[in-house]
Amino acid sequence: MAAIEELAVEVDRAEIIAGVEQAAGLAASQSSGRSLSARLDPDKGRLICYARKRVATEVQDPETQVAVSAAPDGTSPGDLVEIPVPFGTAARSAARAARAVLEARLGAARMLGRAERYRDRVGKLETAIVARREGNDLIVNLGPVEGRLPAEEQSRHEVFNPEDTIRVAVHSIEPRDPPVILSRIAPAVLAGLIERETPEVRRGVVRVRAVARHPGLRAKVAVSSAAPDVDPVAACLGPGGSRIRAVSRELRGERVDVVLWNERVEKFARNALRPAEVLDIRRVDEESGGGASRRLRENGGLLVTVSEAELPRTLGKRGQNVRLASELLGIPIEVVAEGAAPRGDVRRERRGPRDGAPARRRPRDSRSSRRGPRDGESAPRGPDKRRGGPSRRHGPRDQRSRPARADRPARARKPAPEARAR
Repeated sequence: MAAIEELAVEVDRAEIIAGVEQAAGLAASQSSGRSLSARLDPDKGRLICYARKRVATEVQDPETQVAVSAAPDGTSPGDLVEIPVPFGTAARSAARAARAVLEARLGAARMLGRAERYRDRVGKLETAIVARREGNDLIVNLGPVEGRLPAEEQSRHEVFNPEDTIRVAVHSIEPRDPPVILSRIAPAVLAGLIERETPEVRRGVVRVRAVARHPGLRAKVAVSSAAPDVDPVAACLGPGGSRIRAVSRELRGERVDVVLWNERVEKFARNALRPAEVLDIRRVDEESGGGASRRLRENGGLLVTVSEAELPRTLGKRGQNVRLASELLGIPIEVVAEGAAPRGDVRRERRGPRDGAPARRRPRDSRSSRRGPRDGESAPRGPDKRRGGPSRRHGPRDQRSRPARADRPARARKPAPEARAR
């Protein structure tokens, strides 16, 4: 019991006792050749081996059944009881197997106990060193324990090698090896890097309100200030943009936009869509839909109106700007040009030619000229492109179109070299 109390400093005492009972039961089963279990008596400090048997009126299998007379008091036929079994010394192979089981279980419990320290760090930034690669996952060293960076939590724009130092966020704690699951693409990574680079955020003067990321490409961060004399956007950018450049370098060149948070959705959306200049923002609901899409009406989205020149900047490359703004606000956003009607739910019909414009010619189907004759039509007979006769595809070749070889005039042969010499 002294050894158990010594191990209980790092591992839970109940887990140690469960591991000892499992190992002793395994050793007893392998030595005796039957299924046995073990129980540790903490008061006396001794192991008791027992076999589970079913109470029966007539014992047919002594290994799994026990008579009613030999069963403990208060039991009836059909009950499962524990019958103590005397056990001496375990075989050497069984003892080695039991020791391996106990060491593996205590090692896993010790690692999980160390990982429990990180349960309060979920969503926080940690510094790790890449140790090795297991498949598509990265195993990193966090100091006391190892962590796993799964492939789905990595950015496809980043490649890491062993001994690289990276910043990751603690995603979760799972009962596996290693138990600490990390993330590189979570919004907490960007929020932690900004907190690390900005003293005002660490002091609580500036607060990171929302983060939206397209990992490796672009991100938006909304910040606010608790002090009226502190500009939160300027504090996060740093002198000459030095702080936000350090964050972007850590994220392998990811472009980070810092915008001002506002409790009014319309003003917050105007800031989130920067650098585009917005003409009008209108909240859309079921009553004031006004031709907006169903998704916009059902979710209370925003209908944003911009000029025709500002439309590409508002949407961004492949729609990144408006998508990030929508994720930052948590509501859908639809952008329309000034003077254009909202898209709505009706599909666009095929538009005809404008007034005064010539109608488009329908492209000729290349297969139409090769179709066969329809019902009631005779096969077309056109000239054969190769020999000048009718087409072989549409009918038999007309033998009269070209004289037979016997009727053709014989070609004059060139004289032999001897005749020319004479």
